[in-house]
Amino acid sequence: MNRLTMLTTILTIALSAVPVWAQDGDSPKPDDRPQPSKPATTEQANAVRQKAEADFSKLLTGATLVGNFTTDSDQPVDPAQLLRPDRYELATVNKVKDDFWLFVYVHKGVPLPLTMKVLWAGKTAVLTLEEFTIAGMGTYSARLMFHGNRYAGTWQHGKAGGLMFGKIETAEFKKQRLANPPRRVVPSKQSEPEIKKE
Repeated sequence: MNRLTMLTTILTIALSAVPVWAQDGDSPKPDDRPQPSKPATTEQANAVRQKAEADFSKLLTGATLVGNFTTDSDQPVDPAQLLRPDRYELATVNKVKDDFWLFVYVHKGVPLPLTMKVLWAGKTAVLTLEEFTIAGMGTYSARLMFHGNRYAGTWQHGKAGGLMFGKIETAEFKKQRLANPPRRVVPSKQSEPEIKKE
């Protein structure tokens, strides 16, 4: 085999190994293929966190958490008794330092300042209590997630515990409700059909 034949054979083998997509004019060019997303810089991540924290403070300041809680039981529970109403009024919620936030909770008209830990799952805040004592009320553990205008999580107080969830009535929502109270519909009095006695 002479050199020219050998060279031709090598080129033929090399070209036949080129992927088909590279020869197809309709296939995406390498520049058109999706590129892996670049990780956010520390500065961008900090900006996202600061906005999430500002939104969280604004959402809960002057808000009321209105919902229900359950209590775990080893015994069968009447479904009608499973959910119990729950309500928490907040005056202000502000970040103190690092993961600690000051929640001013209004209990029976008395403001109680409580410094509690808030951790973050992306833009979602999770209130985290671990054997947290509130004077005159007891010691609690909880994980409470806030997303949009809802909250949901778990609670533990001594041996008792369960679930809790509900909606966040924001300060803005309360202002709108005061400005436009729901109309009370008075039920019409309908006469009951007369029963003829025979």
